[in-house]
This record gives sequence, C-alpha cells and structure tokens, in this order.
Amino acid sequence: MATRTVQNPPRPRYRNGEFVPTRDVPFSAELDEMIAEIRAGNAPNIGRFCGYCCAPLGDLEFCGICDETTDRTPAVDKIDRDLAQIYHAKRKREGLYVHLAAWTGILLATGLSILMILFLPGWTKVFAVIFLVLGGYFAGVFFGNVLIQGFAYRAGLKMFAKRWTEWRTSNRSVGSAA
Repeated sequence: MATRTVQNPPRPRYRNGEFVPTRDVPFSAELDEMIAEIRAGNAPNIGRFCGYCCAPLGDLEFCGICDETTDRTPAVDKIDRDLAQIYHAKRKREGLYVHLAAWTGILLATGLSILMILFLPGWTKVFAVIFLVLGGYFAGVFFGNVLIQGFAYRAGLKMFAKRWTEWRTSNRSVGSAA
C-alpha cells in the first residue's frame, strides 16, 4: 500500500454522539466483524460487496453505508487485502488505547495497595491484599472500558478515515474497489 500523505483527511461525523457513516468515511461495523472472522480463518473472503466501500450488500442493489448503487459502481466478490488491513489497523488502534488505559488502572491499584501495605498496621494489611485483587480488576475495567472506550473508538475512526482516503487515492480509480 502506498504511503501518500492526505492533506485534509475527512473527519468522521457524529449525530447525537453516534458515528454516522458517510461516503468520505464509510466505516461499516458489519464489514469490520466480517473481516475479523476472515482474518481468524472462520469465514471465506467471498460474497457480494459494494464496489466503492466493500460493505456487504447481499441481494441489495444499494449500499446503506456509502449510498452507492451497483448501477454506478459494480459490486465486487471479495474484500481487498489492503482494505482488510485498514480495518485491522483500526481495531489495533482501539485496542492499544483500551489496553493502555486498563493497565494504567491496574498499576494505579497496585501502587495504592503497596502504600496500604506500608502504612496499615498489623493484620489490617489484609485489606490491602483484597484491594489489590478487587481494586485492580475494577480499576482496569473502569479505565479500559468505561473511561477511555469512546475516545479509543473515535481515534480508531480518525485513523480509519485517513487511511481510507489514502487507499482510495493511492492506485485506484474512484469507481472501482478491486
């Protein structure tokens, strides 16, 4: 895949806090899951996909993600490898943020437990061990899932938008995806 820099990558759009796919950022959650299954070896890379954004079409003649019709852009029968890598990179970006935040929560709980062990008298240090186990778990869940999840999703979409534009302009005409 060519590494051309996009001057002004399109920005993902949100309505009431929810991502809205557009022609400029045609991210499809259904395609994301399908690509994950294909990469895991649980599904074949074959089907009927939009010729512009590769979203699954089934029997439809109209893509619900990018508003493309099969009359203007013929459907394709498999997902482009470079596009699959873009979807995979989006997942990895999200995972990086979530895992870093979760480990931050676990390390924070561990640090607090160590302080409790150092300063609590006698048998009350048992509370520090209990806090280490439960506090580490809940801090990891809170930091990774609750606190950072929305930010990670938006960061993944921004990266997807940039790489999607690069993919579309690298060596493809706007009318064909394969």
